[in-house]
Amino acid sequence: MYAQLLLCASFLIASYQDVKDRAVSDLVWIPALAGAAYVFYLEATSLTTDFQLEVVRVALVGGIAFAFAFFGGIGQADAIAIVFVAADPFPLSPVPALFAGGAIALAHIGYEYAVGNARGGQVIPIDRFLKEQRWIPKAIVKDGVRTEVNHDVNLAREEVEQKQSPGDLVEVAYGVPTAAYLGLGYAAFLVFLVVFNFSTFVSLP
Repeated sequence: MYAQLLLCASFLIASYQDVKDRAVSDLVWIPALAGAAYVFYLEATSLTTDFQLEVVRVALVGGIAFAFAFFGGIGQADAIAIVFVAADPFPLSPVPALFAGGAIALAHIGYEYAVGNARGGQVIPIDRFLKEQRWIPKAIVKDGVRTEVNHDVNLAREEVEQKQSPGDLVEVAYGVPTAAYLGLGYAAFLVFLVVFNFSTFVSLP
């Protein structure tokens, strides 16, 4: 219970930052780190096999998440969020939170598609790109010449900011707030657990 509340605190703050700025401060994850450490400590000192299962689960899910981040498929904050979802002490984690996060993602992406933001690539002025954090750059268009930027989502925006000049255009794709989906999904899972299975909630670390 206490670990889950600490995890949820980090997820809610991370969700706000991700929606607002498409970036999450490393300091946000301190409560989640304390919660995960608490879970590991309690399970390591118990006489059950929960500790080994927890280590395997976090290592497996975390390894996959950071592999995606390493190759530029997701942001670093997204990978960290996935690891902490896996660290939740509920026996079926991370499945319920990921399921809830997926439902939130589908609803939000469907809305963004309906209003035109998520319908493939767009070309926008550099001034708009710099003001709005939601775009993932694909190329800079300077005097009609298109130059692709790094495919790594963790590096592409910084490259555009370094190379940009007044009057440039930027070819972009809509960047979804993945960490926010995970965070809100985790919060929704926790609310569900409290409302419908409170005895299990209070029995968890």
